[in-house]
Amino acid sequence: MEIFELVSVKQPAGFTSGIDRSGVNFLDPVDAFEVLRNGFVYRQVLQSRLGFQVFANRCSDTSRVMGIFQNVNPQTSVTTTLVCTKNFLYQYNGATNQFDQIPMAGAAPPGGFGIVSNSEYVSGTTYPTKSSAQRFVFCSSGMTQIYFYDGTDVKVFTDLADNPDYQAPSFGALTRATYVGWFANRINFFKPVIAALENPQGILYSAERTTSGNGDKFNTSGAGLLNFDTYELMKGMNIIGNYMVVNFQRSNWTLRKNTDPFNPYFPQKITSVIGTDAPFSAVAWSDDVYSAGKTGFIKTDGRVSKKFDKLIPRFAQDDIDQVNFDLTYGGFDRINGQILFSYLEEQGLAHDATGTTQDQVLVYNYEEKTWATNDQRFSVFGQALSGTSLSMNQIEASAGLPPSWARMDTTEETMNTIGITLETQKTLAGDNNGFVYEINLGNDDYFAAITDISKAASAVVTFAATPFEVGDRVVFENIDGPADLFPSMSEMNGQIGTVTAATLTSATVNLDSLDFTTYDAGNPTGSISKIIEFEAELAPFNPYRAQGRRCYVSHVEVLLNTHNAGVYVDVYEDEEESPFKTVLLQPGSTTTKQREWINFTVDQESNFLTFVFRNDLWKDQILITSIRIHCSPGGLTSN
Repeated sequence: MEIFELVSVKQPAGFTSGIDRSGVNFLDPVDAFEVLRNGFVYRQVLQSRLGFQVFANRCSDTSRVMGIFQNVNPQTSVTTTLVCTKNFLYQYNGATNQFDQIPMAGAAPPGGFGIVSNSEYVSGTTYPTKSSAQRFVFCSSGMTQIYFYDGTDVKVFTDLADNPDYQAPSFGALTRATYVGWFANRINFFKPVIAALENPQGILYSAERTTSGNGDKFNTSGAGLLNFDTYELMKGMNIIGNYMVVNFQRSNWTLRKNTDPFNPYFPQKITSVIGTDAPFSAVAWSDDVYSAGKTGFIKTDGRVSKKFDKLIPRFAQDDIDQVNFDLTYGGFDRINGQILFSYLEEQGLAHDATGTTQDQVLVYNYEEKTWATNDQRFSVFGQALSGTSLSMNQIEASAGLPPSWARMDTTEETMNTIGITLETQKTLAGDNNGFVYEINLGNDDYFAAITDISKAASAVVTFAATPFEVGDRVVFENIDGPADLFPSMSEMNGQIGTVTAATLTSATVNLDSLDFTTYDAGNPTGSISKIIEFEAELAPFNPYRAQGRRCYVSHVEVLLNTHNAGVYVDVYEDEEESPFKTVLLQPGSTTTKQREWINFTVDQESNFLTFVFRNDLWKDQILITSIRIHCSPGGLTSN
């Protein structure tokens, strides 16, 4: 009998894997996953992902979030979180835990930016004034002007009344740009629109920033327009150390600083087998820039460019909607060492994409070289250091607090995390409805305190604005709290249903509440939350296929964290549609160990066996440190 261990210290490759639905191509046993959904591998541990929670109140114009930024005040060194929607810029207010809408002033239109397309994301950068006063400059191909935030109002960067130091290029008025970056002591606009003409391969750069205001001038010594020597369209920009990486459709370019103040950049082309197609998919991580193209995912370090998606070779073509490929947005999660790509799933796949915005997140852990997909509907990603820092006695309902803090009996935060979140690095994400979330927090996703439940064949649940959608599986908890004198539809507690119709303030679920007690809307209790459906499917297993042998599996051992949820295992034979065995692995309730080995019997000989680990989660996380498959050669595969 042989033992194949998929995760161990002796075998550091561990859960190196892809999500390429490899069929019967029999990967090496360490290339473990054919499907990894709502989970990831971190430090060689397979785990279900943590949920997300509302970071602060919803942006008041309720439109799609198009950018999340950190702005630094150079005079105070204070970092603030800014959020840009299709219409307005917001600043996070730590005192109230709200996003305050920043007024439009000067030449800025009072009605807002008016971005129309979901793919015309916003680019922004801190760029102080000549006196080092704080200023945040931002732009978008969907905006009619370039804007800046001066710490009080949003104004127009190219308007002399708003920005007296501005000087237009000699060859025409600057109106728009797709990207902006502060680099080489200059402000740089990429794909600028000058004299009503877009420069699709161009970068407009100012003169060097000085106390005389040259950093806002584009018609003086040291300023200029550089057009890259290519026919390709520009598709992204990132700054890495002492150079910029500019993504194009079939290549990457670097802009390195030049000692000549009148020609500040030295451009260099880096050829590649593929290019970038999603304009805001490019994300800088460590020494590389990662981005998404329709023929695959590419990374460059400024010297070479290469694909890094060999474990998912056709994902970009088969799984991402090609018509809406521009929606794909790149981000990063420092906590778990992950690159994130939010995308719209191809029509006809499992999640029934609507075609309006992203509905999935592709996760790449660059340390473990693992891939996964998450059921998350995020438009953009960003970072923040600010956030709530509340004490236990502040949980009771107050203006501006997240929904999960509505009452003590429904808060999801654990006791030892309350009050210690300030100055902690956070990964934020926006959505299509003006919400901003913090990820890696809590154990479920969307959460709402219930205000009413109807008595109906399909119960209608009402709550404060929360973006549940059709198809979401939800669970009900804490209905009819201990202080209530009379029952209040407590029969709903623990019920799991599927949302069949939804608005931002209500959800119809496929649960019959006609015979339940009446819900007391005057004294509402309980919560509704979205379940995380964790699934990890191992590639078809038969290490003896090269010998022409079937595989006999005696039993399997799983090293499971004892403080987390149990996990179901489905065992399939030779790609059968239904498992021939399903077992629940549940740690012992009295164990004092951090991890526990749990085994289950298989006793089956097959051409190959497939193991699927799964569970529906809303309270606990799954952590699997190792999987040992005990097996031996079976009969000839021709028999």
